[in-house]
Amino acid sequence: MTDKVAERIAASMSGLLGAEYGNSSVDPLGDSKAQRDRLNHRLASLELRRQANIEGVISMAFAVAGDDEAGDEAGTLDNDWLTRLVSHAQDVGNPMMQTVWGQVLTYEADAPGSSSLRTLDALAGMTGDDWGAWKRACHLCFPTGYLLKLGHRHEFDEFGVGAAEIARLQALGLVQETDDMSVTFYAPSKGLTFDYPGANLIIRHPDSTLFTLPAFRISGVARELLAHLSGENANTEYLQALGESLRAEGYDFRLRETH
Repeated sequence: MTDKVAERIAASMSGLLGAEYGNSSVDPLGDSKAQRDRLNHRLASLELRRQANIEGVISMAFAVAGDDEAGDEAGTLDNDWLTRLVSHAQDVGNPMMQTVWGQVLTYEADAPGSSSLRTLDALAGMTGDDWGAWKRACHLCFPTGYLLKLGHRHEFDEFGVGAAEIARLQALGLVQETDDMSVTFYAPSKGLTFDYPGANLIIRHPDSTLFTLPAFRISGVARELLAHLSGENANTEYLQALGESLRAEGYDFRLRETH
C-alpha cells in the first residue's frame, strides 16, 4: 500500500526529531508542556546525531591516516579551521561524505594549510551525488586546472559527466561557467606532453607552435579538492577520445601509460 504524504511527513519528522510528530499531536497553540517535551527530545536527538556524525568523520580520518608519518610542517592544526570543519561535519551523515571529510582532515593534519576555509564551505554544499559527479570529472581533469573538451562539445556523456553534471559542478563553483573558453599552450618544438596521473598524452602539430584547445577551467577550490583524490589515475578511454578529437583538427597524438 502506498503511504499517504502526511504519514510520510510524520514518520520522517518523528524519526529525525525523536518524538511523536503525527498530525494529531502537533499543535502550535496547544499544550506547552507537550511542546517542551518535544523540544527536549529534539535537542537531544539533534545533538546525539551531530556527535555521531563528528565521530564518524574523525574515525574515517584515523582510518585514512593509518600509521603514516606526518609532514615537516607545524603539527598543530588551526583552531578556526577545525571549528569550521566540525561545524560542517556535524551535519554530514552520508557515509561517503564522511569519508571525504575524513580525508580532508587527514591531509590537513599532514600538511596544515592544504585546505582553505573556502574549500570546506564548498564541500559542505556537496551531496554524495555531487561528489560522485566531481570524482568522475576528476578522472578527466588536466592537473593544472583544465577539463579539455572533445572537439567543441560541452559534455562528456560516455564518461559519466554529461551536461547536467557539468551544470551541477558549475553551480557548486568547481567548474567556471564560461562554456566557450579555450586555453593556449606554447609548443616551440611543435609538440607537447600532457602529464596526466597514470598516463601521458603526447600531441604534435606539423605547423603550429601555439596549441589552442577548447576547455573548461576548474576553480581554485576544485584544484584543492583534486588533491584529495591522489592516486586516482586519469581515464585512458577519455584520453584516447581526446587524442582522436585533436587528430580531426590536424594534430598527431600518442597515448602512453606511466603506471
